[in-house]
Amino acid sequence: MPFTPIKLEAFGSREDLYDAAASVLVGALTTAVARHGRVGFAATGGTTPAPVYDRMATMTAPWDKVTVTLTDERFVPATDASSNEGLVRRHLLVGEAAKASFAPLFFDGVSHDESARKAEAGVNAATPFGVVLLGVGPDGHFASLFPGNPMLDQGLDLTTDRSVLAVPPSDPAPDLPRLSLTLAALTRTDLIVLLVTGAAKKALLDGDVDPALPVAAILKQDRAKVRILWAE
Repeated sequence: MPFTPIKLEAFGSREDLYDAAASVLVGALTTAVARHGRVGFAATGGTTPAPVYDRMATMTAPWDKVTVTLTDERFVPATDASSNEGLVRRHLLVGEAAKASFAPLFFDGVSHDESARKAEAGVNAATPFGVVLLGVGPDGHFASLFPGNPMLDQGLDLTTDRSVLAVPPSDPAPDLPRLSLTLAALTRTDLIVLLVTGAAKKALLDGDVDPALPVAAILKQDRAKVRILWAE
């Protein structure tokens, strides 16, 4: 079924984009806490959001009523340079935002699948999310739901009772085992923000999006509002 394209909100510079994203995210969390009393924030990894988290950490919000978790994670400890938990702890859970709680996806000393199952309690307790922040890969993946991955169908199934999945390595991606929130979990929110930069991502998301891409499932669901914030 065709769905109405979501108009990209374009910013003149990446600095403007980071300022706007931080304002949108903190505003959404503040509004959601007023409505629900306690909410979660599902934070994405990668290089693009770090400056957003730096800004958020300085902003006033009811952080003591927010539980931060991750949209996805590599199956590595927080001390690993590629860990999203490590990124969030360095850039977001400092300053004002250090008052927030954290619900990890990775657990040391258990198997990949056990880590996913163990993470579900913390993720479920963090919902409803006040807001979810996602990036989008050039292949159309979001979180760790990759095209061609054996866990993709379950990850995109809005009727699944799973909130976290153990995503195996596959060809061409990912190269490492990962943990990912499901679309069913990610849509337990009023607002999903897609944070994107560069011409290739704009081309991917502007206008009619290829329905075969995983990100199309985010754009066509009707559970949560989606905003796409973009700069070159």
